[in-house]
Amino acid sequence: MPWYRAGSVAVTNGSAIVTGAGTDFVGNVSIGDGFIAPDRGVYEIAQVVSATQFLLATPYQGATAGGQGYSIKPTQSFARDLALGASQLLNTFGAVRDGIGQGLVPDGSLASPAIRFSADQDTGVARVGNNTLGLVAGGATRMSVGPTGVDLADALSIGGINPRVMLGSNVAAWQIDCPTGTNALTFVERQFSSEKMRIDAGGNVGIGTSQPTSRLDIMLPGAGPRVRFTSATDNPALEMFRYTGSAGLHYGTRVGMKLGAFTIDQAGGASINGHSWVERLRLDDYGNLLVGVSTGSHRLTVRGADGLAVQDLDGNLALQVSYGFSGATAGGESSAPSLLFARKHSATGRTASFAGTVNTSGADYAEYMVKADGCGVIAKGDVCGVDRGGKLTKTWADAISFVVKSTDPSLVGGDTWGAHLPPKPEQPGAEPRGPALPAEPAVDADEGAIEAWRAAQTAYPALLAAYQSEYAAWQHATDTYAADLTAWEQELEAARQRVDRIAFCGQVPCNVAGDFEVGDYIIAAAAGAGIKAIAVRPDEITLQQYMRRIGKVWAIRDGRAWIDVQHG
Repeated sequence: MPWYRAGSVAVTNGSAIVTGAGTDFVGNVSIGDGFIAPDRGVYEIAQVVSATQFLLATPYQGATAGGQGYSIKPTQSFARDLALGASQLLNTFGAVRDGIGQGLVPDGSLASPAIRFSADQDTGVARVGNNTLGLVAGGATRMSVGPTGVDLADALSIGGINPRVMLGSNVAAWQIDCPTGTNALTFVERQFSSEKMRIDAGGNVGIGTSQPTSRLDIMLPGAGPRVRFTSATDNPALEMFRYTGSAGLHYGTRVGMKLGAFTIDQAGGASINGHSWVERLRLDDYGNLLVGVSTGSHRLTVRGADGLAVQDLDGNLALQVSYGFSGATAGGESSAPSLLFARKHSATGRTASFAGTVNTSGADYAEYMVKADGCGVIAKGDVCGVDRGGKLTKTWADAISFVVKSTDPSLVGGDTWGAHLPPKPEQPGAEPRGPALPAEPAVDADEGAIEAWRAAQTAYPALLAAYQSEYAAWQHATDTYAADLTAWEQELEAARQRVDRIAFCGQVPCNVAGDFEVGDYIIAAAAGAGIKAIAVRPDEITLQQYMRRIGKVWAIRDGRAWIDVQHG
């Protein structure tokens, strides 16, 4: 390369400073070059200070002079330094060549990501797990991409006029978006651009409707269920809670299904998921409504604690009806067939209290009386006797008092003739129903539905075995009940044949032998060894006859004497 000699220099004897005029030492002079001075000596350049000054390695030995010519002699020191630098660079660049040079970067960490910013050392990209790439900000993973998809550690913000998320597969295409001009979130089936669900600005959810007016509006154009709860092994239910006003406690109501029964449960104040549910009502799979009990074979079964009203109806009409049943635990009612069975209050002994009249179609008050052995059948309206043991008799010689059998009583007392019998056999509960074989899911069913079906398939054999065992026990109980009921009914009928209903007051028809007129007294008379009723005119009756009177004829209806019951 040519030697540099532009401009002139000024030198000073004994000084290492060389000052130039019209020179550019920075661009053309290097440390180690030779300075051919005005005294023809060659000096080593030690430092380039500026474009017009450099320093010599040794002081100038010639005479002081200015405006002198000079030359700069290049040396091999630059090439040598360059070679050394290149060698050092190659030695230190090996890791770069074998790593980043081949596209390989270290895993990095949350505090120091593999790819990061010089001014923000804990923000960048790092490998946060096997086959998982993480976007790191502030030393924490904000998003990761792995084998199962993309996970966000915090919020995802999507902006724009009509922001949306598109979802698609080989069988389905959906989008979630915020429609332009609305403050709502919609779920749209993209194949037919059909909106399926919407959450509006007020928090109302609409399924099948784009204008929900309540917290949940569900609309179905055709027939079919609007909401369906399904469970393979548990009891599906809808739970509702109302805040009590203190300490985070809520009242609870649960509407659900237990096997084949519809149930309503309630719970007192407790924290959510901390309630102890108590069943209040059940409609079983046979259509029986049960209140206070969980099993029963009647269309309506209501059971309450002693003293607790179990029914109270109050109609606000011109004719007001108000009645109630007070739960009672004290028994004693007859087991004979009846339309209504009611127990008595254990403390007061009361069964019913009425503010008004008790109206019946019967006309007399009667009581059950035990028959003497050999008494036989007593016809309605017949007169019979009462022996010294207080039992009914049809034999004149055994009678000391006389009574008439009731025909149509309005009230009957002494209904304890079956009290010695054992309790009436109780009918078994409803016939058990077998579990339904789990239906195979549809071809396009999601993984959750398929997994639920598999779980139901696994549980089905155990459910079937339990049903078969339960059914066998129920069938045995049913057969036993039928046999026990027949035997019990036979005993009940035998006990009933030993009693009869006798009129003690009111009006009754009476079977009278011979003629009679209104106003006649009806008295007992001998009919051979038996007993009959005859009529005696008031002006002819004797004291002995009056003492055997049964009653007085009030009216004659259908040829029979109707009497007011009197006992002599």
